[in-house]
Amino acid sequence: MSVNSLTTSRTPVGLALQGGGSWGAYTWGVLDALLASRTIGVAQFSGTSAGAINAAIVASALARGSPADARKSLRSFWMGIADPAGADLVGQLWRPIQRSLRASVSEWFMSAGLSPYTTNPLNVNPLRDAIEAHVDIEAIRSRESPAVFVTVTNVRTGLPRIIANNELTIDALLASACVPQLFHAVELDGEPYWDGGFCGNPTLWPMIHGNGSSDIIVVQLAPDVADELPRDAVAIRRRVGEIVFNSSLVAEMQAIGAMRAIAARSDRPGSIANVRLHRIGPPRRALFERGSSIERSRSWLELLFGEGRRAARQFLDHSGPDVGVRETLDIARAFSDGHKPRVRMAPAGDATDEPAANASAAATVP
Repeated sequence: MSVNSLTTSRTPVGLALQGGGSWGAYTWGVLDALLASRTIGVAQFSGTSAGAINAAIVASALARGSPADARKSLRSFWMGIADPAGADLVGQLWRPIQRSLRASVSEWFMSAGLSPYTTNPLNVNPLRDAIEAHVDIEAIRSRESPAVFVTVTNVRTGLPRIIANNELTIDALLASACVPQLFHAVELDGEPYWDGGFCGNPTLWPMIHGNGSSDIIVVQLAPDVADELPRDAVAIRRRVGEIVFNSSLVAEMQAIGAMRAIAARSDRPGSIANVRLHRIGPPRRALFERGSSIERSRSWLELLFGEGRRAARQFLDHSGPDVGVRETLDIARAFSDGHKPRVRMAPAGDATDEPAANASAAATVP
């Protein structure tokens, strides 16, 4: 079933998929429910890291098959990268100790000045075979595929690069999921790239400016709110990671809010005023006490799958009728703390020949 026939009878949506290692199994659950829906169809994706891999798997399956094929392909991928089922019981017994050991090893790893170029000199990346087995690049490059936008981070410049269907490769997907502490930078067109989550997690503007759909559903994995002040080293490091990997999404959402405010005062509102944003996630805070982004036990991945599927079905039940009609994500409430600085304006008529001085005075916040 082509993407064109898929979206004619269903409301087309764009899916913005965050990255987060094994937390991508939560997104797998969300996608499974959305693909099973009879009311919406996927017209475009923007994804980073695990989100990019999920997007590529679904897009290639939709281009050559059906939503049912995409669901089967996703399950095959995630179960294929899971640790052996026999490791689950041992994992449950050792998990509290493993979390402590991982924190200690991470601190030692960083303090010892180790890098993947010394600890992984052959640059072994088990993701490559798994991705190649489930992603058909030629299908993604065909006209039957949904639009796909993958974010990577240029190591040299620190800037994001957005890679669309025609330029997408297996290496580009590996680059988007390249954790610099574990893997060598991935070279694309002579430039080194790292995980796209540093610059866009995920990037929204390609879908906003595209023609695929007016509704965008953000599947968020990193928590945006901490229930309490983190005090131990593991909790502090986890919260820092959550803030860092949400920062680009927060920035884009705040920019959307600002541009909408400008468009509202204009006689010519742009596409930014017409897009309708929705959100599924992030996962329950309690889950972050039970596992991590690098855990791959079958029971953990299936737990996240179930959580994501349940969240998506709740979204479809409560907000599904609004898709295509109205926005359900309150950007101001979710991505702004509500505190606005009062800008001190220069008194009228108090002109000066020193523009820099005026600019400085106008920007002063009492």
